[in-house]
Amino acid sequence: MISGSVRFLVNVESLNGVESVGNLTRHRTAPIVTKTGGEYVIRYVPVISGESIAHAYQMALVDMADKLKLPVTARTRQGELIKFSDDDMLDAEGISPPKKEGKTLNDARRFEVDVMLKDLVADVGGFMYAGGNPVRRSSKFSVGYMIPVLGNGDIPAQLEAQFHVRYSSSKMENQAIFNVEVGSALYTLSFMLDEEKVAVPSNPGPQVEGEKRLQEQKMNRVEAAIKSLYTVLTGNFGGKRSRFLPSMELKSAVVTVTDFPFITEPGHSNDYISLTGDRVKKAKDVLGGKRVLTYAIDREGLNLGSAERISDPEDMIKRLLEEAKKSLQNVK
Repeated sequence: MISGSVRFLVNVESLNGVESVGNLTRHRTAPIVTKTGGEYVIRYVPVISGESIAHAYQMALVDMADKLKLPVTARTRQGELIKFSDDDMLDAEGISPPKKEGKTLNDARRFEVDVMLKDLVADVGGFMYAGGNPVRRSSKFSVGYMIPVLGNGDIPAQLEAQFHVRYSSSKMENQAIFNVEVGSALYTLSFMLDEEKVAVPSNPGPQVEGEKRLQEQKMNRVEAAIKSLYTVLTGNFGGKRSRFLPSMELKSAVVTVTDFPFITEPGHSNDYISLTGDRVKKAKDVLGGKRVLTYAIDREGLNLGSAERISDPEDMIKRLLEEAKKSLQNVK
């Protein structure tokens, strides 16, 4: 399992707008609880939704699928991530819906494998068929909202509406005034990728036709899933980037690789990297794990503890790929 927390310094971004109120395009905000003066208080701050980040990650999977000769459906390629949710989608892709005999659903595994063989994004990102006999595959990639760092009672974040005017002199049109609300903050986000479960069906039952092909593609599928994390580590997500491309700088990150469930410490404190290193070692003892690796990128002068220093996101991805290949070879 790969888990990570990242801190970005982001200035003048409109990555996640939610609605227009008159001529104002609002930035997404959310209530945050923080401790100030010994008391817990609520503040509304700019945020970037996990859905926005996950969409960018899954579209990166599409690009990786093309390069590694893995399957992706036409709708997924267009960014319509409805993922085999109804019978019309199944008909378009030539997949038989799951059958039911009596009160026991015994065809879910076959159906899941058929879908995974049709679409890499459904394999890594999960899907939910909501037909007569629902079948679900949970996403192997998890990510939360990107929110401002909460430290020492202060929240380094601000929202501001920027005034703009559109005007066409050739058509003698009136001026069109509009305002775009932008945010600036020291943000943090956390993510998790269960790369060991990629290409592995989650519904119970005996092995079905097609699973052998999935296993033959496993290394390529895992490679695509890990390489797509580059989108997360470099902040290449969100909307309205054509004219509001943010000034974004990766300040620090910590990533762990384990053979047991583990989530890194969120990046709210300046010792989140060293805390992660301490916790993951204890978790290994508690859960009986065998593999624990901790990597960190630091451009803030933080305490890395036992984490291995990595220079940049590119080297981080390379290291994660090396470890994934070693792990798969050991399994074989």
